[in-house]
Amino acid sequence: MVFCIKVNFKLGEKTRKIMLDNHLLSKNYKLKKEGEFLYIPLTSSNFDKKIFEDENIEFEISEIDETKISKIDVEKKTSFKDYLLNNFKNEVEGNSIAHAYDIVGDIVILQISEEIAPEIRKKIGENALKLIPSVKAVFRRESDVKGDFRVRDLEHLAGEEKTLTLYKENGYRLLVDVAKVYFSPRLGWERKRIMDLVTFDDIVVDMFCGVGPYSIACKNAEKIYSIDINPDGIELLKQNIVLNSLENKIVPILEDVRNVDVKGTRVIMNLPKYAHEFVDKALEIVEEGGTIHYYTVGADFDEGIELFKSKCECEILDKRIVKSYSPREYVFVIDFKILKKN
Repeated sequence: MVFCIKVNFKLGEKTRKIMLDNHLLSKNYKLKKEGEFLYIPLTSSNFDKKIFEDENIEFEISEIDETKISKIDVEKKTSFKDYLLNNFKNEVEGNSIAHAYDIVGDIVILQISEEIAPEIRKKIGENALKLIPSVKAVFRRESDVKGDFRVRDLEHLAGEEKTLTLYKENGYRLLVDVAKVYFSPRLGWERKRIMDLVTFDDIVVDMFCGVGPYSIACKNAEKIYSIDINPDGIELLKQNIVLNSLENKIVPILEDVRNVDVKGTRVIMNLPKYAHEFVDKALEIVEEGGTIHYYTVGADFDEGIELFKSKCECEILDKRIVKSYSPREYVFVIDFKILKKN
């Protein structure tokens, strides 16, 4: 039997992306459509159902006979995941090597512990270059995101020693330098959600814009103020503004957001670990009746909700899990409508 998530086909792509981001999407079977429902194969039926909380996705766990769902013909070129499980099963199970990885354009970033010998890391990188399609460079995540500029150290493992790449999502393009700026390809579906909320009357303030993925996703707004303290991020943002023909919409600002005097109807606070330190500034920026998209890290929504309610009168428009952060923590987003500032 094959375990599947059964969902209305209109929610299929959204559900598939969430499953993919949380490593729940089976690569062994194809999706199956029956009437108005889509059956999306799972890697395991044992998972944290919280990832679908507040996503307005109604689903069931269904079992389908293997003979009634098509297998994916892998034409047996081994996948990179298969290579890791075949050669490093103990290390994968012990979390020294992650079989999940990030692809940014034609660059792959692997998660391999420092405990793994350098020559083995290089060998894994060379196989990633061979087995992951359209890849030109392979790096290892050498540190967590750190410092005011939110960058991480990278170790080159294979392929070209380049860190600049072109990334595409949601109908726009982004130049990203993975060594100089923070960027997560796993947030594409969340950026699409914000894109769909933006109106032509919105004045958007992107408080921590980086290379501009949220700013450019808000391209239908009347104006977007894009702020960051990282000069490399702002320089790439300027190139991305031209790349997406948004010169008349986006205003890039190289500065600590605490020193910037702008106003807006929609404020994006995509700095999950530290956004709580900037709530007062966000409330200064947003107009009454406007919306703040507040990203935070924690075990539940309560801390963020209590923080805002202590500082203003607000209404919760939406709240949802964006992605897993650690075994007991998540990245959350809470959309607040600011009714009255204290």
